[in-house]
Order: sequence, then structure tokens, then C-alpha cells
Amino acid sequence: MKRTFFFISIAIVMGMTACIKNDQVTFTDGVAEFDATSWNANAAGVNYPLMTRVPYMGNATTTAAFTLHRSTGTVRLRVNMVGAVSKSDRTVGFKLFDVPFTTVAFPATASGQTPSRASGTLAASPAVPGTHYTALGSTVTIPADSTWGYLNIDILNVAATAGQCRTIGIALDSSGTVKPSVNYRNIALAIDLR
Repeated sequence: MKRTFFFISIAIVMGMTACIKNDQVTFTDGVAEFDATSWNANAAGVNYPLMTRVPYMGNATTTAAFTLHRSTGTVRLRVNMVGAVSKSDRTVGFKLFDVPFTTVAFPATASGQTPSRASGTLAASPAVPGTHYTALGSTVTIPADSTWGYLNIDILNVAATAGQCRTIGIALDSSGTVKPSVNYRNIALAIDLR
């Protein structure tokens, strides 16, 4: 009797569980994201990173990276395409925004970086196109048969200003042919003017 009850219990348990056909999910639309945003932690109080160091591509930026300084030159931000590769060029629109921070804690410069700077908290204000960096367009092109494009920001070497930094906020928008990723569309840069 126990044996029969055991087999009936097993049959009921097996019969009560059902297999559900899993539909194959196919992602056909593509979205764009900042590579540095997907790899680095968000700044306090916002949903994007505030980069004080030159961002690496394809991995998290470490303390060995050079700090963003007025003499950095060109900062290259990679814009990733998440989705299928296309046989034609695609564009990703972007716009600038003001970063809501009034101060930024800057790390000390990396070993070998010149000029050498100690860590410090700097007063922050928005960078001015044409004064602190060259004016930017409004789109990034992702070439055909590629999954990324680049946004180059030329930082201008202005006169040193003690205790100051300038910030640039960049947000991908839907003005191009590719829509932005909801989670990784914003990034901010802080430029040390000391």
C-alpha cells in the first residue's frame, strides 16, 4: 500500500508540473550606449558616471588612468551599438546638459602624468564650447559593418585656474537613426583646470 501510494504521489507531482513552450526572443531593434557608462559606476545622486579620468574602452577605468586635465587633448568616447550589425552607416544623436554638481572630488594624477596634481575638491561649473573644448556636432556615426562609433572631444588648453574644474554632460537622444539605451545614455566629464 505504501508503495502504491508512493507511485501515485510521484505520478501526481509529475502530472501537476507542466512544460511551457518557451518562445524564442529575438531582439531586432538596436540601441546605442556610451561604453564608459556601461563599465563604470554612477556618481552619487545621478544615474550616470562622472568621469574624472580618461575613460578606457571595453573595460572599467582604473586609478592608473590619467586624469582629465586641461592639457589632456582629445578625449575619445566610444558609443556602442547593441543589436545587429548593419550594412549601412547609422547615426546616434546627442545633446549636452548641465551637470548638477557644484564641487567635484578630483583624484591625484596617475603615476607618470604631467603636470602632477594632488587630489582635491574643486569648484565645478559648466564647460563652455569654444573656450574649454571645441564645439561638438549633434550626431555620432556608427560605420557600416561595425558595432561602435566615436565621439571625439577636443579639450582646449586654457589658462590654469586654481581650485576649478569644468563639466560636460552628454546625453544620447533619439534624433539619429538609432535610439539610445535607457540605462546607459548619459555620461559626464570633469576637466581639471588647475
